[in-house]
Amino acid sequence: MKVAVIINPVSGASKTGSRLRELIPRLRRDGHQVERWPTTGPGDARRLGQMAAHQADAAVIVGGDGTVCEAADGLVGSTVPMVLWPAGTENLVARSLGFKADPETVSRCLSRGRTMTIDLGKANGRSFTVVAGVGFDAEVVERLTRLRTGHITHLSYFWPLWRTFWEHRWPRILVEAESPAGTIRWDGRGLVFVGNMARYALGLPVVRDARPDDGLLDLCILPCTNHVQLIGHSLRTLVKRHVERPGVLYERVTRLRATSPSLVPYEADGEAAGCLPLNIEIRPAAIRVKVPPAPPSR
Repeated sequence: MKVAVIINPVSGASKTGSRLRELIPRLRRDGHQVERWPTTGPGDARRLGQMAAHQADAAVIVGGDGTVCEAADGLVGSTVPMVLWPAGTENLVARSLGFKADPETVSRCLSRGRTMTIDLGKANGRSFTVVAGVGFDAEVVERLTRLRTGHITHLSYFWPLWRTFWEHRWPRILVEAESPAGTIRWDGRGLVFVGNMARYALGLPVVRDARPDDGLLDLCILPCTNHVQLIGHSLRTLVKRHVERPGVLYERVTRLRATSPSLVPYEADGEAAGCLPLNIEIRPAAIRVKVPPAPPSR
């Protein structure tokens, strides 16, 4: 098997460097023809994913959620599957699908992994694998982006989160969406999330019931106008009880448009992506992933 290993050196070098050095020799011992393709900047993983779609039998993606998302975008429509090596801060995609930063896990995926076809979201033409957020969380990400100088950790979020908590103005947002049951319209102030996978930052299950293989996106809107309500939503989300709260909107949708009379940012997979208006749609069964095989029963 010809395997392209797409590596983000910035994220990979920070946490799992020693085990990562074992990966390519291990795959070669397994008999695979392996090429190492490092990224050098934003957009590179997408280009390398496109190359892998034409030149490889499988692509191992080493990096965080941003790298995974870009590589997935390049692989859309091809039959070449991805295998993930989590090397970022959150690694939401990898954790959701059961991947570990371990040469043995990658080896087992390539030889005995189950091929899973998953959906991708598309936000203003940009793919996302996990979630897109409008308003508060996007403002946190935007602040972090301005401050970022290299690899980030969970501690890097403290100051942007603290500043946003006190300075966010809760702008009015209009959401119009299409669901299997019909048209949805919401006009108010709050937090808006559109998810393809259930995990979110710090493991919060904001889009609690989202599945990456159902051909739908989960829309969660938490009405919010002040700090007390924000803390309440956060605590209920921790225990997965936020969806049942009166006033919360939770629906499965196929497309969505969000607008605002104010300048409101949005983020996609933890990356600052621009400001409203935002158009989102689902790309069903867009990519293939070879997920770890189930452990043997005892």
